[in-house]
Amino acid sequence: PLTWDDLMFQMEKRMSWRRAKMETVVQVFDPFAKNEDGEFSKNPVELPARSFKQVIHWKDGEILIVETQDEQGQLLHFYYENKDELLSISLNDNRTLETEDILPHQLRFRSRYEDDRSRALEETGIIYKAIAYHISDDNHVFLRIGDFESGHFALLNPKTYDLISIHNRLWLEDENWLELKIVFKNYETYRWQTYAKVTEYFLDNRLFKRTTVSKIRTLSRLPIKELQEQAWKLRHLQTATLQNNYAL
Repeated sequence: PLTWDDLMFQMEKRMSWRRAKMETVVQVFDPFAKNEDGEFSKNPVELPARSFKQVIHWKDGEILIVETQDEQGQLLHFYYENKDELLSISLNDNRTLETEDILPHQLRFRSRYEDDRSRALEETGIIYKAIAYHISDDNHVFLRIGDFESGHFALLNPKTYDLISIHNRLWLEDENWLELKIVFKNYETYRWQTYAKVTEYFLDNRLFKRTTVSKIRTLSRLPIKELQEQAWKLRHLQTATLQNNYAL
């Protein structure tokens, strides 16, 4: 099939957004909930108290800022990436969120810059960039990036180069693993650019998170000054908290 350089060239041609603001709603589920008989539930059990929403500010190749809020609009996590500046801080002691919980993988993978697309793969454990055709059990053909044998790979639509799924393995202490699968679906087009309306996360084929894009628009500029000030305040708050904890 394509070489890595060929694929990067084709993806770059299909990227039209330069700056965007995206809002998402995130539902959380218990993937291992059991019914009265002690068996895994066939239908996922939603955990409404764990849901959250996000406001994402993005400038291709430079800026990624993610404000993660609870249903009342209180800030739970703030992620600020502006060129070489980076801040990732969880703000609610009762609901700790890690960076990997909040990153919008499809946006970084949609970049016109190869470094950003590579980083999107690496953030989900895909280091090996070999490309091959992949035939699924139902005889659909995909482009595959990564190493199938290791369980770390991504599948792309071979015609549109849209990201279809990302596969990973989460190793446990007993040397077993859980299969992590991220599925990108319900593709829509906005301003000549396709994007996945829905992203679903599975552990051993059991749904544990669903992200739905509720609003998307491209911008001529980002409100970067206000966001920089917010990052500066939170960075100093984090430093003060660490100092106080150390003093105890």
